[in-house]
Amino acid sequence: MAFCATALVGLLAANAPDPETLSPRTNYMLHCQGCHLADGSGRKGKVPDMRGELGRIAQLPGGRDYIGRVPGVANAQLTDAQLARVLNWLIPEMTPEIAATFAPYSASEVGHLRRNRLQEVRAVRQRLLTQDRGKPLQTQ
Repeated sequence: MAFCATALVGLLAANAPDPETLSPRTNYMLHCQGCHLADGSGRKGKVPDMRGELGRIAQLPGGRDYIGRVPGVANAQLTDAQLARVLNWLIPEMTPEIAATFAPYSASEVGHLRRNRLQEVRAVRQRLLTQDRGKPLQTQ
């Protein structure tokens, strides 16, 4: 019986996809979708809705840093390069109107940001929301 279990684990490991080759969408599904949902709508009162908002936040002074330091990003079980690819796909996906002006994250930028995880997430988010040139963002 132990031989069968060991053989099965070996077979599964041999056929598992290389995490570095997974698409950003697949990594989003595996690591982010549980809280943010497939469409990015989040969970009212608990997880922010990213649709139409994520790109706006990314363009605010301090917004890029905020996105790279929130606990869900900082603690993601992805490499810095994988996480940069997810963010570079996700931000224009959630806010298409900024796709042409969005500056992609580099793996080194993501690595630097996530090592300095935010402690006061709500306070920083609220500060960002109040500086958004009078355009109300959804607060949750």
